[in-house]
Amino acid sequence: METSVLNIHHAFSKKALLEGSIKKHQSVIDDSKNSIKEMTSNENEANQDEPDMSQQGFNSEQIHRANALGDQVSFANKEMELLQNMVPTIEDINDSVMLGSVVVTDKDIFFVSASIERMKVNGFSVFGLSTNSPLYQSMKGKKQGESFSYKDSHYKIREVF
Repeated sequence: METSVLNIHHAFSKKALLEGSIKKHQSVIDDSKNSIKEMTSNENEANQDEPDMSQQGFNSEQIHRANALGDQVSFANKEMELLQNMVPTIEDINDSVMLGSVVVTDKDIFFVSASIERMKVNGFSVFGLSTNSPLYQSMKGKKQGESFSYKDSHYKIREVF
């Protein structure tokens, strides 16, 4: 396959990965926000009844869970902003591992972006990897053909784009 054709294919693959990442991340944000709404509406309904000591403990637990979910939503929104900022340059082809790279190793495929659960894009299973993760730090700046290790696993980079 000619290099320019390969680069076009890679650019489309990266664009599909980013679109899939944004969609998956938005789903997580929406689910968390809905859980918070559900918790707070349940709390408001419970507060309308006569309060008792067991209900106060339940309310306290609900508030704690809602606050924890709120922190998760805040973190997810920051990561969503990162993903959105990647849109203008996602079709650029990288020859070393950096933000926006797709890293194909002998063990897995990584999309350097935000922490995203494993997803299927164009028939491939890909793991979204944050630049803050120790695994990324092990592969940062590496090129095709180079190796890196993380914990007890050794990886050989087959391709970076």
